[in-house]
Amino acid sequence: MRKTLLTLVSVAAFGAAAMAADCPQVQSYAHPTLFGSEAQIQVGAKSDAIVGGKITKCDNAKTITGKDNVVVQTFAKKEMEKLAAGASGNSNWSIKSPVLRSELAQTISDGLELAAVKSADKYTDVANSYWAKDAIDRALAADIMIGYPDQSFKPEQRVTKAEVFCTLAKIFDVPSDASVVPTYNGKEIQHIPGWAYAATNEVLATGILDAVPDEAALINNQYLSKEQVTYLVGALAEYLKKNPSAATSSVNISGAGYGSASMLVKFEDRLSARVSNAGDRFTAKLVESATIGGVTYPAGAKVRGIVSEVVRPGVGNPGFIKVQFKEIVDGDTVTALPDVVLEACAEDVKDPNFLARVVGAPLTCAGRVIGVAARTIGQECNLGANAVEEYGDRLSNTLVDTFCLQPVAGVKNFGGSFVTAGKLIWNTVENATGGVFGVGYEIVDEVRYLFAPRYSNNTSLNPKETVKVTFQE
Repeated sequence: MRKTLLTLVSVAAFGAAAMAADCPQVQSYAHPTLFGSEAQIQVGAKSDAIVGGKITKCDNAKTITGKDNVVVQTFAKKEMEKLAAGASGNSNWSIKSPVLRSELAQTISDGLELAAVKSADKYTDVANSYWAKDAIDRALAADIMIGYPDQSFKPEQRVTKAEVFCTLAKIFDVPSDASVVPTYNGKEIQHIPGWAYAATNEVLATGILDAVPDEAALINNQYLSKEQVTYLVGALAEYLKKNPSAATSSVNISGAGYGSASMLVKFEDRLSARVSNAGDRFTAKLVESATIGGVTYPAGAKVRGIVSEVVRPGVGNPGFIKVQFKEIVDGDTVTALPDVVLEACAEDVKDPNFLARVVGAPLTCAGRVIGVAARTIGQECNLGANAVEEYGDRLSNTLVDTFCLQPVAGVKNFGGSFVTAGKLIWNTVENATGGVFGVGYEIVDEVRYLFAPRYSNNTSLNPKETVKVTFQE
């Protein structure tokens, strides 16, 4: 159930983002219980709900320094949204599944901003209407990827880990030892044949594997996931920006995609995993003038943004929010800000004053307690409905099997009905106990915030706090 939930949330969230960039992507209402931090997740602008499971942010998510649970938009996240949109209609799509050739071409073309080329009908299995056609053409023109002798590209074919490393190694040239078995953090990387040693060691020499989530899967699996490849290519783009001499001639490191621009902003709104909602808009002001996209904006210009993801705090889960800086306003001029954030750092951290916390605490506490209680009741309704449906099926199958002269099958289904009833009783006790604990947890958490707000500072952005943001242009 929980693995399925994560997949569903990933697909729905990224799909929603592709349809409407300003719509809320994910909002997870933590349900703190004795059994872990459960969640009811609302996905997309229409708030389709999925109940149960656990949601955590990727360990490699880029956060604001000093605000460990305030996530900013990165190349990897943006690219996963694009890949999900390309796979629209594929219910089995998941960021955890192996990367496909089309997805690798798209990620490389976007991450390295490969030059646009004239559309070419070189391969019979890549139609002009195919979602990654342009990216495939760009990757082919840069000689980073090639097709097969039978004039096919096989865009839906999975790419092995060794093939990914060999493809990336075409993009840069760094010293490496082709005779050494590739190892990462003291462990031999599995599924790397001898012909891929040189390329794999070249990738290792750049240090970009440190950006890839799930070290165990990176070392042991035959395939890299879509998520891992987007982080890998994003790290490669940053590496080449800092080491342009390492790039091969097929990659244009002087392109606009490798520039950067910074701004120092002071927040006017309070954003927090405890109280913000997906879709909330915020404003900040430039503390000093900033040049972005070749245009200089004066101090005092307004910066607008949106909260695109929220996960409420729960037991053992501090929660997190994701913020996107959308536009900068100077008088009547409104200019979109770059999507990808390279770095963000909190330079002046503030706490809401005590009076503000006292005034807000009763409403926040009441809302959170009622929320936990209502979700507990809602979950019980869901458990009961599922159990009644399963119980009816069991009894129906008992009669059908018996009248079909299959008494053994009938007895099995009759026995299964008692198991169904027992599961309902167990789940009810677990749900009710967890709900009571969750209500108590929320009250204690609110009191803790009232007297020690600093503990939650890494999940919030407060008024008058200043943050330096560096974009990739």
